[in-house]
Amino acid sequence: MELKQLFGDLPKAERQETLDGIAQHLSEETSIAANFICTHNSRRSHLCEIMFRSACTYYQLENVATYSGGTEGTALYPVVAESCARHGFTTKEVQAHGQRAWKIFHPTLEEEKNTPLLFSKEYHHANNAQEGYHAIMVCDSANEACPVVFGAKQRHSLLFVDPKHSDGSSQQADVYDSTLRTIAREMGYIVRKILELRG
Repeated sequence: MELKQLFGDLPKAERQETLDGIAQHLSEETSIAANFICTHNSRRSHLCEIMFRSACTYYQLENVATYSGGTEGTALYPVVAESCARHGFTTKEVQAHGQRAWKIFHPTLEEEKNTPLLFSKEYHHANNAQEGYHAIMVCDSANEACPVVFGAKQRHSLLFVDPKHSDGSSQQADVYDSTLRTIAREMGYIVRKILELRG
């Protein structure tokens, strides 16, 4: 899938008010720090981090730092990397922090050396921003478990259905690909809206 389509497709109409609100708050920042948070930092939060970072580069939105974390750390589920690879992203697996970790980037947008290492961690891990960031809650359990996100300047809810329900099934690849595309178009929409609001 071309990046223009991946990031440029419009999200569902019922999501746009929420996306507009997040874009409005982010547009007011000189430098944006966004931490995408779910329970285990294994699927949705990593997809959001990857797609938001990539959309910012694609649309040339500068001074953005992207992070992800969980209410607990587990491991980045490898099917996330497989889905990214099917959409043209380069994936490099390494061992780090006692787990399988990944460099995931689109070769037309980034180089491996400039790409952050992705691994599962708590949202307040030392590799993440410690204060002044926007916490974007992407799963309902983390949203409920963390009414307060320590260090966050602002907290937003942007919930996605967990693709985990398809793990090990014949639908797994399709479900993860659909989740990736949903997240990518919503991240692309947010970035375009930020640029539009800034004029």
